[in-house]
Amino acid sequence: MPRPLMQLGVGDLEALFARSRTDANVLKQLEHELQYRQVPRAVALLAEVQAAMYGAQPVPQVPAPPKPAPVSAPTPQQAGLWERPATPAAAPVGAPVATPRPAEPVKAPAVAKPPQPAPPAMPVEDAYKLLKATVGSTWESIEATRRQMVQQSHPARLKSMSPERRSQALAEAKKVNAAYAALSQARCAGR
Repeated sequence: MPRPLMQLGVGDLEALFARSRTDANVLKQLEHELQYRQVPRAVALLAEVQAAMYGAQPVPQVPAPPKPAPVSAPTPQQAGLWERPATPAAAPVGAPVATPRPAEPVKAPAVAKPPQPAPPAMPVEDAYKLLKATVGSTWESIEATRRQMVQQSHPARLKSMSPERRSQALAEAKKVNAAYAALSQARCAGR
C-alpha cells in the first residue's frame, strides 16, 4: 500500500485525525502510516485511530522491556588496571611487615621490522650516464627517460621472459631507480 501521508509530521497527522475522525478512508491511511512510526506520540495516535476505527477504547501500548544495565566489572585481563591497591589491614605491633612488590608492566611484543636496504650510493656522473642525460638536461626529460627504462621491467613484459632475463631486467630497473634517486637528492641539495 502506498504511503501518501509519509511526508507529514506527527503534529500534522494529529490535526488530520482531529478533522476527520469519521472518515474511514482517512483513518485507514492514518493507521497504515502510523504503523511505521515508533515515536511515543505516533504510537499514542495509532491507538486513538484504531479506537476510532473499531469503536473500542484505546489500548495502552505495552512498554518495551528495559535494556539490561551495562556491565561495569573489569574483564579478568584488566582486573586492577584502574583500581587503587587495597591498603593492608594494620598488623600487630612487632609483626614483620611485608611490602608488596609492584606489578611489573606488561610489555607489548616487539614487532620486528624487516631491514630496509639503503639504496646504493651512486655518483651523480654515473647516474647521468645511466639515464642518458647531461648536466644541462631538463628534469622532465630525465623523468621521461627513467619511466621508459623502468617500463621494460613491467610484469606484463616479464611474463614471456626466461627467469634469467627476468632477474636481469629487474636488476636494471633497480639501477635506474637508484640513479634517479641520486639525481633527485642532488637536485634537492642544490636548492
